[in-house]
Amino acid sequence: MTEALGAVRYHPRRVRPLGLLRIDDWRVKLHALSAVPDSESDDPDPAAHDGASRAAAEALPRPGVGGGRYGVGFVIVHRTLSNYSYVVGWWSYGCLLSTAAYSAPFSEPADIARCPARQAGCVWELAVIDHERRAWTRTMLRARASGDVDAYLAAVLTGKV
Repeated sequence: MTEALGAVRYHPRRVRPLGLLRIDDWRVKLHALSAVPDSESDDPDPAAHDGASRAAAEALPRPGVGGGRYGVGFVIVHRTLSNYSYVVGWWSYGCLLSTAAYSAPFSEPADIARCPARQAGCVWELAVIDHERRAWTRTMLRARASGDVDAYLAAVLTGKV
């Protein structure tokens, strides 16, 4: 999200699941997204997992369950061309998605800084957010009356966006 205007051409980027992150009563899906062409180097730095955890811990409201919240969401760990970007999303009141965005330098992937509130995400992050919207609609809004949180958490994205 911090790449300079005009400096980035669209090329599909690899996305894959990194498992679940648990923070208090939150269960959060982790997605790895990478601008690095297919290779072993598209794995996020281990410290990026710490950056994702820090971003989620800062952004997610407490408690996770209650107050219209379900205690579920996602974090996108995006290795861009210039830094790490973290997008934290969580669901509330049936159909509302809240998000917060952070960035960190490659040299210190856990040293997160909050991005301006007006940023929603880059085109690649928005593709992952669209996957999350579709998964939420399918598993929580079209499912049985109370929804299926476990089915939502199991809906992961693998491939190119």
